[in-house]
Amino acid sequence: MLNYVIIAWRNLWRNPRRTLITSASVFFGVFFAIMMTSIQKGSFENMIENMARFYSGYIQIQEKEFMNTPGVNNSFELSPEYKTVINNNQSVTSSTKRVETFALASNGENSYPSFIIGIEPDKEDLKSGLSEHLIKGSYINTNSVNLMVGHVLAENLNIDTGDSLILLGQGYHGVTAAGIYEVQGIFDFPLPALNKQIIYMDIANAQEFASIQNRITSNIIMVESTDNIEEVINELKQVNDKDTNVYTWQELMPELLNLIEGKESSSAMVKTLLFMIIGFGVWATIMMMMHERKRELGVMIAIGFQKSKLLLLVLIESALIGIIGVVSGLIISFPVFYYLFHNPIVVTGKMAETYESMGFEAKIAFSINPEIFYNPAIIVLVIFMAVSLYQVFFIAGLNVVKSLKS
Repeated sequence: MLNYVIIAWRNLWRNPRRTLITSASVFFGVFFAIMMTSIQKGSFENMIENMARFYSGYIQIQEKEFMNTPGVNNSFELSPEYKTVINNNQSVTSSTKRVETFALASNGENSYPSFIIGIEPDKEDLKSGLSEHLIKGSYINTNSVNLMVGHVLAENLNIDTGDSLILLGQGYHGVTAAGIYEVQGIFDFPLPALNKQIIYMDIANAQEFASIQNRITSNIIMVESTDNIEEVINELKQVNDKDTNVYTWQELMPELLNLIEGKESSSAMVKTLLFMIIGFGVWATIMMMMHERKRELGVMIAIGFQKSKLLLLVLIESALIGIIGVVSGLIISFPVFYYLFHNPIVVTGKMAETYESMGFEAKIAFSINPEIFYNPAIIVLVIFMAVSLYQVFFIAGLNVVKSLKS
């Protein structure tokens, strides 16, 4: 067998142009399949990461009725057992408490509905890097009595840093929630839809506003990787607390999950079409290669080379060409998409407006998840080897006399 491999390798480079053209068809198939998969998976990862970092987290602990009826009436106190599990799990990167409620925000003349989030400022900044998105003013501190607001809400209310903002809502068990607060910072959120209504305040300030001292509406947990979610969830669910539920980001954001699943389905159809085009392109290249070698193959059979051995030799040549194309595709594509992963393409103009109107960052993100490299590579290699079976029928039906005259 080793001799066949050596002979096949030498045969490839007797006509380097033909070998390079055939390998190039495989190379471009691998490269473009990886590019499409990287963009798709990168955009999904970017959406999930943004929503997890800036809003839901990867895991949440909530009062059991809060999911269906959000409000401070369905708040709870985080038990010591939960704290122990969170602190002892190595996969947990951060854990922060939140109070979420709604209120009417007013500058005295105009009013807009707002979504208030009470945060632990230091932990929230560690989780989401919120302070990096401030465009005016300064980040609130622990026990601060001031606010930070989204820039669209600030523009709608015609307020700036240092101005007063009136909040009117409903607190715990129907208690009136009202207060006047100073705007300390204005930020531009990576999730544009939230800029229209979001207000951040220190959690103690939010608890006082809603009259729920020491109670929270959720505890947000971040993990090193989405692969660790199941492990952390299983540990948290072992805590015997009948008044709370533990949720993953998929349960917290079903709309996003449905969007991703829909996009994956449509993308699967596009990738199927791409692989069909690659397959027909490779088939055309192999047909050309076999017809070019028709006289050569006829001579080999005429001098006594068995068709079965010739077929084995040709299939080894095809395998080597396929491996060259796949390996070169992987070698070239990894540094390209590794660079794009760390330096996503920022879009501008109308495309940026379209992205922002959908609630996404105006950038094209890429992924370097290992499966985006090996899956397309394996599929393209399988397609190439399947198409290479054409050589079996070609050699089996080869007429030696006609091939010698060709």
